[in-house]
Amino acid sequence: MLPAERVCVVVPTYNEKENIMPLVESLERAGVPSLSILFVDDSSPDGTAGEIGRLSEEKHWIDLLRRPSKMGIGSAYQDGFKAAINSIKPDVLVEMDADLQHPASALPGLVKAIGEGADVAIASRYITGGGISGWGRLRRIVSRGANAYARSMLGLKVKDATSGFRAFSKGAAEAVAQAELPAKGFEFQVATLHLLKDKWKIVEVPFTFAERTAGKSKLGLADVAKFFVAVLRMAS
Repeated sequence: MLPAERVCVVVPTYNEKENIMPLVESLERAGVPSLSILFVDDSSPDGTAGEIGRLSEEKHWIDLLRRPSKMGIGSAYQDGFKAAINSIKPDVLVEMDADLQHPASALPGLVKAIGEGADVAIASRYITGGGISGWGRLRRIVSRGANAYARSMLGLKVKDATSGFRAFSKGAAEAVAQAELPAKGFEFQVATLHLLKDKWKIVEVPFTFAERTAGKSKLGLADVAKFFVAVLRMAS
């Protein structure tokens, strides 16, 4: 087993200015050596990119990839992975939201799982030790239903296929970055697992998902509908 040395957290952003500093501070406290952050901003009108640029002048382990328009979270991760692999050359790449619902305190466990031989480590709400804080009954039902649907349709074995907080080995991240995936929105999470499930080792690490405290959720009913249609197409 080789220890993970360089860890790059890739964070897509769109109108997340008020969350950038708290996120950076929480990642600093996480205690992960050789950590870098690559923000991928889709021309946020609220000045998110400017806030990231200001921080990057003070903290040289923060980088920014600017994109010309809102292009979807899936393509943001693929573009971010490509940029990180080419410039930062990390051993581990991490998907993480900017909305503070993914606790940085769970990051060391994900990195450790990759260091111990996993290719994908998913921060899971639905295994023993995991959980959700602040959700109503309807949202819980929709989330569990989406996961059950994805597992059934795509033959996935993980409990939390829709989790957007996960770590990848360099090899698995390269496979995701180079793939032509039929998903650019939130369905990207299950599309990557569908891509990797047969040849790469995937594990789950428990964490507690918290409700957003600032900003607005990007997930709406239209996104949920697109998710179910996209999974159906992947399965066909």
